[in-house]
Amino acid sequence: MAAPYSRNDNILRKKFYQYLIPTVLMVLAMQFGSLADAIVIGNFLGENALSASSLALPIVYLVQLPGMTIASGVAIVGAGFLGKRLVSEASKAFKLSIFLAFFVSLIFVPLGLFLGDIISNWFAGNFQELAPMISQYVKVYCFQSPIIALALVLAYFLPSDNSPNLGALLFVIGNVVHIGVEIVFCLTLPRDYVMYGVAGSFGIGLIAGMVVFFPYFKSKTRAINLKTPFKGSFVFAKDILRAGSSSGLLIALSVVYCLVLNLAATSYLTSGEMPVFAMLSNISFVIDLFIIGIFQVMPSVVSSLFGEKDYFGVRAVTRRVFLIAMGVTVVLMVVSIAFPNVYLYIFGVNLDNVNNELLASPKADLDPLLVMRIYSISFLFYSLNRFFSYYYPSLMINAPVLAGNAVRVGLAGPISVYFLMMAMGVIGFSYGVIIMEGVGAIATITWVIVGKKTKHYSGKGLLLLPYTKKNEGVVDLSIPANSNEISSIIETIQTKALELSHDEKASAILALATEEIIDNIIEYGYKRNSHARYIDVNLTRTEVGLLLRVRDDGLTFDPTAYKADEDEESKFHGIELIRKIASDFKYLRVLNTNNTIMEIKIA
Repeated sequence: MAAPYSRNDNILRKKFYQYLIPTVLMVLAMQFGSLADAIVIGNFLGENALSASSLALPIVYLVQLPGMTIASGVAIVGAGFLGKRLVSEASKAFKLSIFLAFFVSLIFVPLGLFLGDIISNWFAGNFQELAPMISQYVKVYCFQSPIIALALVLAYFLPSDNSPNLGALLFVIGNVVHIGVEIVFCLTLPRDYVMYGVAGSFGIGLIAGMVVFFPYFKSKTRAINLKTPFKGSFVFAKDILRAGSSSGLLIALSVVYCLVLNLAATSYLTSGEMPVFAMLSNISFVIDLFIIGIFQVMPSVVSSLFGEKDYFGVRAVTRRVFLIAMGVTVVLMVVSIAFPNVYLYIFGVNLDNVNNELLASPKADLDPLLVMRIYSISFLFYSLNRFFSYYYPSLMINAPVLAGNAVRVGLAGPISVYFLMMAMGVIGFSYGVIIMEGVGAIATITWVIVGKKTKHYSGKGLLLLPYTKKNEGVVDLSIPANSNEISSIIETIQTKALELSHDEKASAILALATEEIIDNIIEYGYKRNSHARYIDVNLTRTEVGLLLRVRDDGLTFDPTAYKADEDEESKFHGIELIRKIASDFKYLRVLNTNNTIMEIKIA
């Protein structure tokens, strides 16, 4: 009798939330660090300083370009290598990313030193009184760019290597220190030099956060071998840059977009509109605070599952990410429309002062709260574009995101925002952002649809996965971690293996190995506790034979490394048998689960 089970995502659901919580905390800390500058500056230093920090955003994005590109790329490439059980390649890719991130970022140091004042005067436009504050901000961010790059690579890669908590801890520590130091600087430094301290506190915090690298060295779940020779690592540079290209392009286009935005703001906005513009410029940090941590699960988890060709798992994780993120976005949008004045309190902007400034200008009838309500409509499109930007690169499919971001940030954004601000002022900015985000989402979806029609993509639906659910593995099922149904499972494995191979001996061997692996997991991995515990079993046909993958969430145990003493009455004799009969026998701890893989060649 065939086993009555089908595949479920009980193990993956548990892993999803184990990764989601620390990843959300990491991004909360990271994004709050960006948001904290605006909050602290607005509340401690006033509206002019808030406007200055907003006008400096192009440089803030620019100095993050190398680090974010390489960090995003190595998170995807490293997770993919680990999913394929290529530990040496993952180790080399990680070490290369550290090298590249640091030395490429050094180019910004002379930029800040020699061109900081010139850049700042240009950014200030018609508001030259802001230029000295912008200059301090620009120079310090350029000087600390290598520190930012190293922290990004470390934080983004750690979740791929079974250490999501450490990635989160880096930015939690970093931003606690950052905010504390920033407040101290705001209270103690002379007003003429305080922006040096505000910008520098970010780098000080990151240095403090990188202390997590020491427990990572000692981690027992670390798959990366830091002693792997660096020689031959540069061959992975292309893969890393390709995987991170969508993030890199987005940041590069964001720099251009911010420059156009600043030009429009400093040319066409009145002094009363400028604080409203500064708030709107920072609202994206508020949205990212809540949703990016959800999306950030995908580079680590989805890339690993895709590397294993576990398409069921990819769908299960992706569906959960999308539903949670969009649900959060809807809540944020409703709250922002109902209570737009919350941003006034967050950024320390006095509505009465803004209205008085507006009354003395041609924009006397402008309602700042209406401007923010209109801007809130863009949240849904923004989240959808963010989803695309994380999902497709996780599959090493970059073209849809590159096309969408090129249209969104490189074309629709600058054009719509510039001309609408020129015609309508700050309210035109809100309308322009809605157009930009909506056009970007349409462009990405259109690219995927056209790619499928032209046979450039062979996957199904917008997820572009190569198989329908019914064809994912000849056997793809989940069983409770108890011994009641083992005989039925073994019968299913043997029957399907025989259908594929027409080799009775190979089918019998595979069934025996499956029984042995499952027995060991139930007996020792779960320590006889089968409550809400499952084992995933997948059998597929390869070019050379039959491939069996067994995944469990039990105690860490590498059967390939087990060696029984000759005089020992071993509980794992079956493992020795598997070694003798399998043409390939591997183990890897991925996503904090045990993955045991064996292959039997068929003549």
